[in-house]
This record gives sequence, structure tokens and C-alpha cells, in this order.
Amino acid sequence: MSSPQQAPIGVGIVGLSARRGWAAQAHLPALQQLDGFELRALSASSAESARQAAEQYGVARSFGRPANWRRPTRSTW
Repeated sequence: MSSPQQAPIGVGIVGLSARRGWAAQAHLPALQQLDGFELRALSASSAESARQAAEQYGVARSFGRPANWRRPTRSTW
């Protein structure tokens, strides 16, 4: 008997840049190799950098500086 498939765990990466950085070279590839996880958000040093990274990596939500973050509700995910 098989168990029901669970929804993937949503993950966000802080510091994911479209141009360079440890997150893009190590964290993102490692996360992509794991079953059961989905990259749902990222942040970068500015809103524009985050937007570029989100576009490059196909991530729905992006944030610039932590001061601009807000706690999402379940309905926004």
C-alpha cells in the first residue's frame, strides 16, 4: 500500500543573486536535487536584483531588503 503524496515543503533562499554568489552556486543546485522541496521565494540585496533572480530561476516571490519583508498569509502562497 502506498502512502499519499505530500505537498512539497516551500523554501526561501536569502541572498540568491542572478549574477553570482554562494547561494546560486551551492544552495540552489543542492535544493534542486532534493525531492519534496520547492523554491517559492528569494531575497537579494535590492528589489531589482531579487526580481532579476526570480525571473532567472523561475521563482514566484522575490524580496529586496529585509525591512521590506512581510509575513505572508497562507492564501498568498
